[in-house]
Amino acid sequence: MGIFDHIQQTIQTWEAQEGINPAELLELPPPVRRLMQHIMRQGELTGAAVAEFLGESHAYAHAILNELLGKGYLERESCREGTDWVYRVRFAHKRGREIPVGLWSALEQRAQSPSPPPDRENDDESADA
Repeated sequence: MGIFDHIQQTIQTWEAQEGINPAELLELPPPVRRLMQHIMRQGELTGAAVAEFLGESHAYAHAILNELLGKGYLERESCREGTDWVYRVRFAHKRGREIPVGLWSALEQRAQSPSPPPDRENDDESADA
């Protein structure tokens, strides 16, 4: 497999992963939501930093992190020192909007139809008042 194929496959894999959107963030249990918000503010956290933030054991922190990884809400990579993982929030891609099928024809019809003349009677009365 050439480099182009490898890059294309990596991009497709990355795009296939959903990530988290703001509505899903609000649906998380409060402790997990606070953790996700903390990771967002920090940019990235190690597993040890997550355990410290939660005030729990490393095993408990990694269980939560693995659950969030499984849902596609986090991504991880090996730490520069190679001793721990670094976790980052994976945001969902913004979905494109589709234009309704009849929009252009409706706009064209509206542009071609003559607009009704202004109501002159009401304008004269408001000017006299």
